[in-house]
Amino acid sequence: MKNLTVFTVSLLANVIIANAQNLLNKPEHVAYDAANQRYLVTNYGNGKIISIDQAENQEVIIEGLTGCLGIHIVDTTIFVSAGTNIYLFGLNTHTPLDTITPEVSNWLDGMIDDGEGYLYAVENSGKIHRVNLADKSCEVIVNGGLPAYPQDLAFDSENNRLIVACWEVSSSIISIDLNSNQISNLLPTSSGQYDGIVMDGQKSIYVTSWLNSGRVYKWSFPYNDEPEIISQEHAGPAGLCYDLEHNLLVVPNFNGNSISYITLSQTTAEIINRKPKIEIKGSYVSGICYEKTEISITNLLGRKIYNQCFANQEIRIDLGETLNRHGTGLYIVSIYSGNDFYSLKYSIL
Repeated sequence: MKNLTVFTVSLLANVIIANAQNLLNKPEHVAYDAANQRYLVTNYGNGKIISIDQAENQEVIIEGLTGCLGIHIVDTTIFVSAGTNIYLFGLNTHTPLDTITPEVSNWLDGMIDDGEGYLYAVENSGKIHRVNLADKSCEVIVNGGLPAYPQDLAFDSENNRLIVACWEVSSSIISIDLNSNQISNLLPTSSGQYDGIVMDGQKSIYVTSWLNSGRVYKWSFPYNDEPEIISQEHAGPAGLCYDLEHNLLVVPNFNGNSISYITLSQTTAEIINRKPKIEIKGSYVSGICYEKTEISITNLLGRKIYNQCFANQEIRIDLGETLNRHGTGLYIVSIYSGNDFYSLKYSIL
């Protein structure tokens, strides 16, 4: 295992804001609501969904969900796994919309969607469920063959596969090919008790582990090296969230009733105060790069729709031409240049 890598880490302990009430009660999973600039957190302890805005104000928006674990947002719908059901709520209204009941023998946990109309939910007993979001029909695509107690899953769009984290000690990080539903060991590990997993725009994989006082590990693509410990001393780190817009990991501390924010590059202030070498001018991404630069464009669900590398050249990308066929909405343009990271917004009206 590598030594602890130094990242900018902001830990919100037992009090989120001075004199503010902490509404977190065994927080289990976090989803980022980019449209409303807030984080949504499941409270396993009392069945409530908590909203945390950019000023770190907390608010109960949904309650009455016994054993709620996973949370995921697709378009304008919140999906929450609780027991054997998946509950649907309006993103802006918070009102109940529907209930999906897969064939579950244990309980459901983490969820992810593929951007193509399917939601995937992991079951603690070793199943992966696929839900057709158009008609809410369900099927089991994996039934056995996983390490014990799978907890959460990420979606790798470039390889059309799910990546699964499991609670079993020394279990591998698992890959499930969605073309064949075949299971394979993606990353052998020496830790375990993994609870959350996400993938960032650079294809790095992050997982939380309850072992060794609670850690967050990172595997950098192409996953040839041992993982880095990017944060530790968490109190039961659970279902991770990756906030692409701010390049943050958001970690719910189940036993600490708190949330940790891990900045994966510069702090927000440093990004704002630094003039980008490459910027959006009108409908173009333009500038000159003197070192290796990678530009990717994703929608608000984190689905990558453009990715290209440049070096020692002028850059000019027509965003209108690139994005018009993907429809209206807000897009995130991520620019990785040397050690710098910039995240810019662009709207198609």
